[in-house]
Amino acid sequence: PPAPEARDRGRAAALHRDGLRALRPPRGQAADTDRAARLIEEAARLGDADAQLLLAGSHLFRSDGGRDAAAAIPWLHRAAQQGQAEAQYRLARLLEAGDGTPRDAGWAALWFHRAAERGHPEAAFALAMLQVAGEGTARDEAEALARFALAARRGVEPALRYRTALAARVAPAEARAAAARVAAETARGPVAAVDRPLVRFAQSALARRGTWTAPVDGRDGPAIRAALAEFARAERLPPGAPFDPAVIDRLRPLLR
Repeated sequence: PPAPEARDRGRAAALHRDGLRALRPPRGQAADTDRAARLIEEAARLGDADAQLLLAGSHLFRSDGGRDAAAAIPWLHRAAQQGQAEAQYRLARLLEAGDGTPRDAGWAALWFHRAAERGHPEAAFALAMLQVAGEGTARDEAEALARFALAARRGVEPALRYRTALAARVAPAEARAAAARVAAETARGPVAAVDRPLVRFAQSALARRGTWTAPVDGRDGPAIRAALAEFARAERLPPGAPFDPAVIDRLRPLLR
């Protein structure tokens, strides 16, 4: 979806704040859950990412004990595109599990990566698990080790056990290089049209196909763009940009 206009962002933020106040009023006042729900939904429709995350949560954790993951996914996706790390992580979890959507490990890895770049420790751990298994992304034990270490430092307890088990299998020089790459991964704000997670996704898919033999490092450049152009020609896709959505969609089945 298109990014919200500036005037809508301001109104959406105000509606979100009013909705939270209605939900959690000052001491001595009663909560107005119906009004809160209306305000938060309107804020979400106007493009407030935090309100979109809350609205998705209302579908995932309904008051009657039920859940509707399929209804949550569009709101998570809208918030995720705006760079909301928790929404990116939750979206990836649903994709990985096939909950409310067909299972897609490759697309889950992409969103875990985007959330990890924005400092989400559980996403870093989840991506590391996929990298160890080579599921949905290229196998990379050195990067996985770096992500386990990062997640462990930020309080993800199982990450310490996996880091210890994996450390003996990764050469020290490879571990240092991977740690430097992961430490340099930072992202803020909306998802860029072409970012490192998307490049890594494309490299991983082409490697699975056998047409990418260079390192899977997420670095954009002439080599990966030429490889994507060749893939598009082989698939008889209309001419377009290397990272055109039609090209990416055609790659997705390779990593599911």
